[in-house]
Parts: sequence; structure tokens; C-alpha cells
Amino acid sequence: MLMDICDDEMVRVVLHMASDVANFGCIPIFLTTSSRVPSEEPSNNTRWGTRFNNDGDDGGAGPLNVPSFQHEDECEDNTPVNNRGNKPIPSMVRSRRRIHPLTSLAPTLPSNMVAPSFVSSCDSDDISMGKLFAEKNELILQLRKVAFRDKFDFKIARSTTTCFEAHCCSESCKWRIRATRSSNEQNVPWVVKRIDNVHTCHNEVLFDGRHQVRSRVVGHIIAEKYIQDKRIYTPNDIRADMQQEYGVQLTYQQAYRAREVGLEIVRGNPAESYNLLPKYSHVLTTTNGGTITHLEQDGDGNFLYYFVALGSSIKGFMQYIRPVIAVDAIRIMDSENNDAWEWFMMKLHGVIGDRPELVIISDRCTAIRRAVLKVFHNATHGVCFYHVKGNIKSQFRMSKALWDEFEPAFINAAKAYGHEEFKRQLEGLWMIHSGAADYLENNVGTCNWARSQFEGRRYSILTTNIAESVNDFMREPRKFPVTHLVDHFRKTLQQWFYDRKIVAESMTTRLTTWADEIVTERRTIAERMIVRPVSPHRFQVIGGGLKEGLVDLQKRTCSCRVFQLDQLVCAHDIAACLTHRVDFINLCSDFYTTESLAMAYAQPVEPVGDVADWEVPDEIQEMQVYPPVEAPPLGRRKELRIPSVGEDVDRRTVRCGRCHELGHNRKRCKNPIASTRS
Repeated sequence: MLMDICDDEMVRVVLHMASDVANFGCIPIFLTTSSRVPSEEPSNNTRWGTRFNNDGDDGGAGPLNVPSFQHEDECEDNTPVNNRGNKPIPSMVRSRRRIHPLTSLAPTLPSNMVAPSFVSSCDSDDISMGKLFAEKNELILQLRKVAFRDKFDFKIARSTTTCFEAHCCSESCKWRIRATRSSNEQNVPWVVKRIDNVHTCHNEVLFDGRHQVRSRVVGHIIAEKYIQDKRIYTPNDIRADMQQEYGVQLTYQQAYRAREVGLEIVRGNPAESYNLLPKYSHVLTTTNGGTITHLEQDGDGNFLYYFVALGSSIKGFMQYIRPVIAVDAIRIMDSENNDAWEWFMMKLHGVIGDRPELVIISDRCTAIRRAVLKVFHNATHGVCFYHVKGNIKSQFRMSKALWDEFEPAFINAAKAYGHEEFKRQLEGLWMIHSGAADYLENNVGTCNWARSQFEGRRYSILTTNIAESVNDFMREPRKFPVTHLVDHFRKTLQQWFYDRKIVAESMTTRLTTWADEIVTERRTIAERMIVRPVSPHRFQVIGGGLKEGLVDLQKRTCSCRVFQLDQLVCAHDIAACLTHRVDFINLCSDFYTTESLAMAYAQPVEPVGDVADWEVPDEIQEMQVYPPVEAPPLGRRKELRIPSVGEDVDRRTVRCGRCHELGHNRKRCKNPIASTRS
């Protein structure tokens, strides 16, 4: 692209572009000249032109990092002239033969001119003349990446505060590069002044330990692999990719260090991430109204605990979700001790207060139970029956046959609605294994794990599976730096809220899909039942293969206790409503309606934006948060959560090579083998 400099206005345009390096980059100026023919008429053979290009002149060392104005033809009195009518060049231009690119001349860009959008960028892997780099280390890193990709080695011949030179390791090769900057001030960029980009040597494949095979270089190459938080890219994957794409063989240690470099590039430094947490919290509460965060530090400013509750979650839970909370250790704190759980429960109480009929379910961790009873005076604490089942399995070591008989009886006892049904199931447990039954009744306490004996209303939530599922998907993200971990959780909730809102809005039934399927199944049973009135609002319901029920539509109760404990109509209620033409959907709790589901996820979770765009007050900007003071544990860092006592975990299935049955190996096989002798 050529631009003729034909008048003072165009000179101002060029000076404006030259003064704005950030937007226009380095602007080289090329001149086309020819011999002047003596004539009274002005000669048009000589032109001043400006070309915007990153490529250097073929005959020289390339464009300078500053624009220059040169002309070989001058008047006999040495007064510079332009070639349009031999008019003298304005004094401003004569006095500014070489313009520093960072000098602000503040010219006015003509209204009919539009700034060009093509700018030299250092995002490309290639290095060309005129390319700008903010730091010398950035230039060296980019050069190492190119050398790694193109399989050559180089040596740094000169490295000062204003000049950098490097050449190929082969003495016979003419490849070399030179970059400079005008001063050693912080904001002055480096510019590539010369690069002979053709190798005259034989490019050999990089072997182990060669100069450019560095973990930092490989880490920058693979960093984009970790942009997706859920991406699992192991050191062995790195080794395989480097071998396939670059022909480079890395050791496992080199690949592991490269992985750590790549993760730090994308997710930040773990130690620095703690210091970023106050700024992130401020932006999070600003962009998401109603969000509450708490950061706890010790006396020396070291990190202790962090609590966050998004405004969208608070609003949805307080108004449209059943008052049951499942708690498991998704924590950013020192350990699961009394102080940590008490601090957490106090912050949770500050968010939701003493909500009526609140139930908190957890495993049998005594610290959680103690904190719940101390902070939530009106709440009821329950135990996950799945964890209780695991405790029994680990403590009593039943045989497989005995466990297969005990397990379903225990599940039926835990899920029973009626008191009589529970007693019958508990008696069966005593007959199967008296020791385990005594443990359930006197040690754990039936009021903690059995639905029928529970003091509050657990609805259908008898386990902490919902918390366990969240814990499971956080398996990989829990390795992230703290701020990246918190934002990963926020991004997950952002997607969940959007997906559930779309699903809720697509439902066509008054009840949610889950609740509607249950009610539809119960209606099928209710249509086969016989209803006998007792009073205007009370009915006796029999048949349908179920135990007889006594329904009170005015009090919304049934003797089977399903209606009271789940707040969802049972088959007896539906039968009574069908007989007397009452809309049984209206008897269900609003928690099960499609409208409540849509409203629970109506307020979206907003992103926090790029760190560079954050607006943070000075007092928060000056806050210092140091990493927690703790001795690093011995051995390799654990990646899997520690299961509760007796909890079933997925293990490798062993098959015997002798009898070919599962559960044992050949050495421990005791099964008889049929003789093959005739």
C-alpha cells in the first residue's frame, strides 16, 4: 500500500502514525528517485512514497524502527525541496529528519483519513524484520520456539540493555538476528532490525539435552492444551506429541516440568493466585448482585479459609428450592476440623439465616454435626444412609451371602415412610445380624438415618449424593490455583443455571418432569382403588395392591405418611381427589412445579471478565494475601478424595486364572477344579 506525500497535510498524517507505535507499529519509509531533468516544468519522475510493510529492502538491512525522511536531490543552495513544483519543504519537516516513534507530536488526523488496521503483531510464531517485542525475554522465548520447531540451534552473541544478537551454532551458517531498542527505559519496545532467515547449514534433528529442548519452551508450545479446564493432558501425552510433531524425545521429567509451565501460563502461579483472590472477590460481587464472599487470614496475612455464595444460588434456594442442604468437603481451608467447620457454618448461617424446617445432611463427621447444632439452632441434622451402610460393611465383615440379605433390608428400613413398616424392617435386620442392628439402633441412632424416624422433613433426599457428584467433577480442578479453582466453580454454575433454565422453560407440564412421572405412575394405581367417604374432607382408600390409607384433604395428610414427608400426593390422595373431582396437582408443594424450577434458575451467573479489565478500589488493590503456612506432605500429592469408612470405591476387578471367577487370583483360589482324567 503506497501513500503519496504531496503536501503538509500528508506529512502530518505520517508523523501522527509514526508517533503512535502501539496502534500503527513501526512505519518504514521507502523512496523512489531518478535523475532530475533540467526543465522549467516540474518533474514528476521523482516521488515520495510511504509503504507499510514488515519486509525489509532487499538491498539493505531492513527498515529502521523510526521513520526517516531522505531525499538526495537538493537545490544548489542546499535547501531541501519536494518534487512537486520544486517547492521548499516546510521547516517542520526539515527539522525532524528522524522522528522518534514514541515522541508525541499530537498532530490532527484529517477527517477524511482512516487509520490502517494492519499492525505488526508478535502473536505469530515467525520472527520478521520490524517486529516488536515488549521484553527481551519475550524475544528470546519466541526465538527458542522457532528454533525448536525448525530443528536448529543458536547462540547468543551479544545481549545488553539495548542490543541483542544471535547466530546459528554452526560456524558456516549465515543465519543471524539482531534486535535493538532506542533506550533502556521500561516501556521502550525491542524491534528486530535484521534477520538473515535462511540456514546454509544442515538442520539436524534435536536430540535429548540439546540447547532448545527446554521445559519452558515446550510449556509455551503446549499451553493452549490447558485452556479447557476439563482437558486432561498428561506428561506421557506431551512426550508422544513432541515425538510425533517435532521429532523430539523428552524424558518424563522434562514433560512433567513442561506441563507445570503450561498450567502456570494458563491458570497463573499458585502463590500469586492467593493475592489475586481479594480482587476477584470484589469483581465477583460487583458483577453478580447478592453474592457474598468471605476471606479469612491469620495474623501474618496468610490464607486460612474462603467462602463464596453466588447471589443467583442464594435467591433460588431461599425461594424455590426444598430446604435441604447436603454437605461434603469441597473446601478451601486447612482441614476438616472443628474450627474450620464452625467457621463455614457461621458464614452459611449469615447467608440463609434460620430458614424454617431447614435440614442439613452429611456423613458421620462429628465436626460437621457439632458445628450444625452449635450454629443452626432451628435446623435438624441428618446422616447419609449410604455412608452408614458403608460403615456397617467395613465394621462387621459379613459374608457375601449374608450381606446380600442384609443390604436390601437396611435400604427398605431407611426409606420406609410408616412407623409400622420401619419396625417390621428393623426386626428383620435383628434376625439377619444382631450386631449390625444394634449398631444401627444404639450407636448411629435410627432418628439420624431412617426417614420415618427423622424429626424433620428430608423429602426424598436421604443421601449426600448431590454433594458427592460435585466433589467428583472437582477432582481435576482441585489442583488449580485457588482463584482459578473458584472461577472454575463459577463457570460451572454459569453453565448449569443456563441449561436448567432452558430445560425448565421447555417443560409443558405443571409439575417438573421428575415429579410428573411419579404422580402419573401413582395415578395409574389410584384408578384401581376404592374410595369411601368418612367426612366431607376425610376418606378411606383401599385396594391397588397397597396398604389401606386414611386421607384428609383439608389437612393434606395420609396415614401412609408419603404426603406429609414428601409434600407430593400419594396414590391414596389421588384416588380421593379423582372421586370428588379435586385437582390433586394443587395439593403438591410449589417446590415441584415447573414455574418454581424456572424461577430458581432465572437469575444468570455472570462472568467476571478479563483480569486486565477489572476495576478494583485502591484499598482492595493493596491487600496482600500470602499462601497458607503448612508443611508439604510427604510423597506424591493425592489426586483422589479420601473415601469415608466403608465407602465402596471402584477397584480393578481381579479374575482368577485357575477357576476364571471374579474376586480373587490364582494364588488365593480355593474352588475345586474338575478332574480332566478319563
